[in-house]
Amino acid sequence: MTTGPTDLGVIVGQAVAKGYKGLFIGTSPTWNPGLLKGPAAAALQAQYLQSGPWGPWNTQTAGHEAARTAVGAGFTPNDGAVAGWAWSYPVKAALEAAVKAGDVTRAGLLKAASGLRSVDYQGILPPGSGNYAAPPNEAVVRQSVISKPDPAAPTGVTLLKDFFVGDTAKDYNFTKPCS
Repeated sequence: MTTGPTDLGVIVGQAVAKGYKGLFIGTSPTWNPGLLKGPAAAALQAQYLQSGPWGPWNTQTAGHEAARTAVGAGFTPNDGAVAGWAWSYPVKAALEAAVKAGDVTRAGLLKAASGLRSVDYQGILPPGSGNYAAPPNEAVVRQSVISKPDPAAPTGVTLLKDFFVGDTAKDYNFTKPCS
């Protein structure tokens, strides 16, 4: 499910209240920790999992720790900050490559970004991610993580299953970038 958090709470809460026994899988933009204080909290904790390209705020990687350290103790944790931090790595790598090449113009930065073969995401994304020079089918990151609702977690979710590749993603042929 990819909806707004309020819609998620209504859909899951009402479906479970009417007897639905299955599992709901959502995406990280669908989540808000306030859901664990609402009427659907029990249903979400029992029958909801969240898929994502990386683990939530409290995940133990060097990249997550660097983000937590950078924002300091007064910051209200949120998983959107993890997204912003993760996407800073390729920008930084491209800027460093452009500086190293001696061409920090727009064209030089584009050339540097297009030539990136590996970006070190410090564990936020799996090793080998960030090959911006490869064809789409080789460059795509196919792994996902699964998190579960956790009232004790800073953002209301905790990593349940680290990076894995499902059969659909493993076998899908990416012939061009997503648009």
